[in-house]
Amino acid sequence: MGLSENFNIAIKDYKYFLERKYPQKSILKLVGDKYLLTGKERAMLFRGITTNEKIKKRKNILVKNNKSIKGKSLHIDAYNVLITIGSYLNGSLVFIGNDDFLRDASELHGKIFRDKLVTRAVNLTLEYLKMQRVKNADFYLDEPVSKSGELCSEIRKCLYKNNISGDAQTCNSPDYILKNIDNGIVCSSDSTIIDNSNVGVFDLARKVILFYFKPIFVDLRKM
Repeated sequence: MGLSENFNIAIKDYKYFLERKYPQKSILKLVGDKYLLTGKERAMLFRGITTNEKIKKRKNILVKNNKSIKGKSLHIDAYNVLITIGSYLNGSLVFIGNDDFLRDASELHGKIFRDKLVTRAVNLTLEYLKMQRVKNADFYLDEPVSKSGELCSEIRKCLYKNNISGDAQTCNSPDYILKNIDNGIVCSSDSTIIDNSNVGVFDLARKVILFYFKPIFVDLRKM
């Protein structure tokens, strides 16, 4: 994806105002309009740029090494992980935020993408977890999202096929559950979950993509 000529400058301006605690949505409109940014570029700023204070905290909580999840219980923000992987498989933009977490710039949040992409994302994720020899994997899905129940059934079948202990369940607020987990490791790149997590956070989508492919991510840390 080609980025706007002034995107680097837009990042600096956006972060400048964030550091001074201006309202995030107001900054996004101000900077986005000034530099005529596309919708995806605005999503990249909103999801991928944060303050130095939050960068430090998130890096401290980030579980970086694949080996660190061996024998551990994982609590997985299912749509967050699967949509990021599915976006990559679809050829859509995924990028590394300045906090070192991988995110997507799609508009798929709250929706379901093509069934084949979902199935492939689930299979890749579970095969990866099997090879990492995790203790168990529990997936949490937003109940209001269409076909969440069907996706739960598919994940359960895939857990069984790969001989991984765990479950998939729908709930009104996966965020609430994941923010209150007090054991194992949480898997998400959702900023709200990361900032409130009581345990280490593993960027599962990024690790799955890196394991199976040779991606060249847009990296906001270098801009």
